[in-house]
Amino acid sequence: MAQMGWVYLDNRGGRHRVGLYHGDESGHLMIHCNLRVVQIDFSVKDTKMYSFFIEDELCEVSVVKEKNGSFGYDFQVNKTVDTPRNRIRRVDERRIRKQMALFIAGFVLLVLIGSLGFMWLAHRQENDRLSKTSLFNNLSIANARRLSTEGKAGTAQLFIVQEAMQRKVFYGFTTADSTRISGSFQAPEKGPIVLPNGFPLTDRDAFVVTYLPSDPQVHRVDFYQPTRATIEQYVRMAGEAERGTHPGISEKRSLCLALSAAELKGWQSLADFIFQGKTPKENERHNRDSYLRLVRDVDYAKVVQGACWDQ
Repeated sequence: MAQMGWVYLDNRGGRHRVGLYHGDESGHLMIHCNLRVVQIDFSVKDTKMYSFFIEDELCEVSVVKEKNGSFGYDFQVNKTVDTPRNRIRRVDERRIRKQMALFIAGFVLLVLIGSLGFMWLAHRQENDRLSKTSLFNNLSIANARRLSTEGKAGTAQLFIVQEAMQRKVFYGFTTADSTRISGSFQAPEKGPIVLPNGFPLTDRDAFVVTYLPSDPQVHRVDFYQPTRATIEQYVRMAGEAERGTHPGISEKRSLCLALSAAELKGWQSLADFIFQGKTPKENERHNRDSYLRLVRDVDYAKVVQGACWDQ
């Protein structure tokens, strides 16, 4: 006699034991649930299916005759036939699908907003970076990209002028086809005009400018790309500041000290010499403290010892 058993868990957590007995010779079949007989059939010798309810679920036990004459048995809950429970289930499923659709749509919208936010933040940071390091006319990310791919390089010179009681800085450059482009920006009424690169501006300081040949009004003056003549001017200013603080040293030695710093730390270190008389409150980037850190650097001392010992 074939004997099978299943355990069915309903949606409220209840356990229901379903069993089946099927006679080998007689074919008599009995199905029971929770020790209660729910189906009896006689001489079952072919494929057949039996239905019964457990609570409000329509359950089905299948008896399947195999090709070799043996039988297989299966227990399933029918979730498609029209029953009160399945109607409720379909309503619940539609509600869950709507909730899932809303959740997925909300998640996609959140990701989209986050992506757009990050893109906006990246664009904002790039704009801030460009505005802090360069003089950019018609500033935009699209124009910045075009300049990086289509831009041509030139040299822009800067001039300090007094115009109608207002100090301004004018700049100009000439394109490859001899077009003259100029612009201006306001400057503080008093004191040195400190550029984004940290150096004080003097007349005719020059920097690399990148412009669009098709529209030269779209251009960028990069204060971190001074010309050789401008760097030489920074060296002279650094030497003068060094002699102003240390009157006993020679002009040759002061220039050697400045050049040694530029060789070891880069030309931007010359600003530490130029502003060595300033306090951190007066100049946060370049001041007495940054100058002392530079000249007390072990590597700098070695360079000075080798290059400036006889000056």
